[in-house]
Amino acid sequence: MPGRLDVFGTTDIGLVRSKNDDQFLIADLKKSVIIHQTSLSYDDETHLMGGSQAKLLLVADGVGGNPAGDQASRLAVQGIVQYLLNTMHWLFRLNDGREDAFLEDLKGALAFTQEKIRQNAQADASHLQMGTTITLAYIVWPHVYLIHVGDSRAYIVRDQKVIHLTHDQTYAQALVDAGMMNESDLCKSPLRHVLSGLVGCDSRHLTPEVSQFKLAFHDKLLLCTDGLTNHVGDNEIARILSTDRTSKETCALLVKAANDAGGQDNITVVLAHFTDGTQDRLTQKDEAIELGRMAETASERKVLASEIQVSV
Repeated sequence: MPGRLDVFGTTDIGLVRSKNDDQFLIADLKKSVIIHQTSLSYDDETHLMGGSQAKLLLVADGVGGNPAGDQASRLAVQGIVQYLLNTMHWLFRLNDGREDAFLEDLKGALAFTQEKIRQNAQADASHLQMGTTITLAYIVWPHVYLIHVGDSRAYIVRDQKVIHLTHDQTYAQALVDAGMMNESDLCKSPLRHVLSGLVGCDSRHLTPEVSQFKLAFHDKLLLCTDGLTNHVGDNEIARILSTDRTSKETCALLVKAANDAGGQDNITVVLAHFTDGTQDRLTQKDEAIELGRMAETASERKVLASEIQVSV
C-alpha cells in the first residue's frame, strides 16, 4: 500500500479470568517461489518472496466459561490460515471483476473453520458447546473487507470520531434491532453477553456478516474483543486513539484502561494506523537540517582552530 502502516496487536488475560481464551493474528499475504534447482545464479532451495498482496488482521474470543474456549479460538485462527494458504483465491485486485466471488471466499473461510471445530469436538463430548467469535479485516488498500461473527468488534477512528464497522451478534442486540428493547437498556441486559452468532459446532449459529469500508490516510482501524468494549466506551476509545502515539503504545493504553475499569475478561486489541508518510518525511527533513547545522558548526570550528593556530 502507499504511505505507511503502523500495526500492532496484544492480548491480556485481564484481572479475573484464570486463562486467556482470546487469539489474534497480523499477517501479510504474499506470492512466493521456491527454486529447487536452476542454471541461474540462485542457490538450490532459494525462497523468493513477492511484495505484500494484502494485510490480514484478526481477533477471536473463545466462548467464556467453556472448558475449550481457548481451543476453539486457536482452531479458528489456524483454520483461517490453512484456508488462505490452500483454498482461497486471495490474489485479488479491485478491478478484476471478482469482488463478489472474493466476498463469498471470505464466508467460505468461516465455514471451513466451523467444520474444523466440529470435527475436533467429536473426539470429546465436553467440547460440543465450544465456539468462538471472529472479526477479520482483509486490507487491500484503500479498501478493508470485514467478516464478522459474534460480539468482537471493528472500529475506524477518523477525525477523533468512532465509526462502528461491525454489529454485535447477541440476543440483546437482536431485541434492540427488533424494537423490543431500548438502546439505553442494552448495557443492563443479561442477554448482552449471550451470542446469537458464533463459529462453533452447530452451523445454524454461523451467520457471517460481510462488509467493506473505504480507508483514508490517518484512519486508525481497531479490532478488539469484548474484554475492551465492556469496560471502555466509544468516547474513551476515541480519546486514546486520537493521541499521537505508536500503535504499540496505544494498544498498551487500551489494555490498561480496560484493566483499570475492572478487567473482568480477557482483552485483545489489534490496531492499524494508516499514514501518508508526511510526518516521516518531515522528521527526516528536520534530521537532515540538524545534521547540516552540525556539519556547518564543525566546519566553523575547524576554521577557527586553524586561525588560532596561525596567529600563535
